[in-house]
Amino acid sequence: MTSPQESIASSTDGSARLRRPELGWLREQLGMDLLGFEEEVIGASRGFISTTWRLRLQSDPPGVPPQSVVLKSETSNPEFRQLARDLRAFEREVRFYRDLAPRIDTHLPTLYACGNGADDCWLLMEDLTELRPGDQIRGLSQREAMAVLRRIAAVHATYWMDPQLDAHPWLPTNTFWFQGRFDALLEGFEAEYGLRIGERTLALLRQVVEQNDAIDRALLERPWTLVHGDLRADNLLFGEPGERDEALILDWQTVNRSVGAIDLAFLVGGSEPPAERAGHLHELLELWHGELLAHGVRGYSLADARHDLQLAALRCLTAVLQLYRFCQDPQITVRAAVLNGEAIQRYAGVMEELRAWEALPEGMLP
Repeated sequence: MTSPQESIASSTDGSARLRRPELGWLREQLGMDLLGFEEEVIGASRGFISTTWRLRLQSDPPGVPPQSVVLKSETSNPEFRQLARDLRAFEREVRFYRDLAPRIDTHLPTLYACGNGADDCWLLMEDLTELRPGDQIRGLSQREAMAVLRRIAAVHATYWMDPQLDAHPWLPTNTFWFQGRFDALLEGFEAEYGLRIGERTLALLRQVVEQNDAIDRALLERPWTLVHGDLRADNLLFGEPGERDEALILDWQTVNRSVGAIDLAFLVGGSEPPAERAGHLHELLELWHGELLAHGVRGYSLADARHDLQLAALRCLTAVLQLYRFCQDPQITVRAAVLNGEAIQRYAGVMEELRAWEALPEGMLP
């Protein structure tokens, strides 16, 4: 019986396309007597390493919950499908929901069924599409960013320096999609973006590329916890302010053991527009730090948090080069190109506000 990861077929022009899931397979996974279902691909222009379907179920008898589910499976884009496998993205998300999510006291979607994540890459989950999705191009308001930071701080505090994370060999340490050696991209990036981000930020980017390994070593010396690793607007849902579902964090495919401030740097640097963020960055840092303390973290000062945010921002800065590389794909969608260009300038802009160069392990070299 065909499972979602086997449903990638070749169309007449040789490109990849997705087949609809089979009814018998869906009956088996949900343990329901289904007469049929209607499917639609959702968030097609937002996801990179996965494809998400909404399935409206026709049950016998009618009205048996769930009446709809979300199916997440591999993307039909061969480059991003390979990236997902290199990152072990589905394995990480499956294991997150099975092994780690039960301890987290924040609203997460219910997981109904899943593959093993290694060679069987899919998840059947609660349908939360009635909530408003975040939009990476629009960005986040200050209120939305604060709501997300309250949620992610609860996750960070739950696993703060928790040795139980070592019991999960599937969980990587400091392994991010925006990490790597990007020396060969610097010249092209500078020619295209130099005037937009300025010489000062370009100089810092050169230092980050040169001190890449030292930055990774510095991260290993800082307090660690469970981090999302790709905390951005397109991976968020929003409900009513003050409610349990005010902010929901999705897509745990890049979950990591790392410095908690990585999530803060990535969220604020990539998803909050500079005009909205200006003058409020320290307020966000204080909120995140205060939530950690409120959830029981001890021995971690605001000065520690500020240093870790600077260091995390340096690590996240290489995202501009990875995004620039993605933009070289001739098949890139218009939305993805606009999204990447906007994110590049946001990441670059936050460096000045943070004085991120203060955390360079080897100092600012000539």
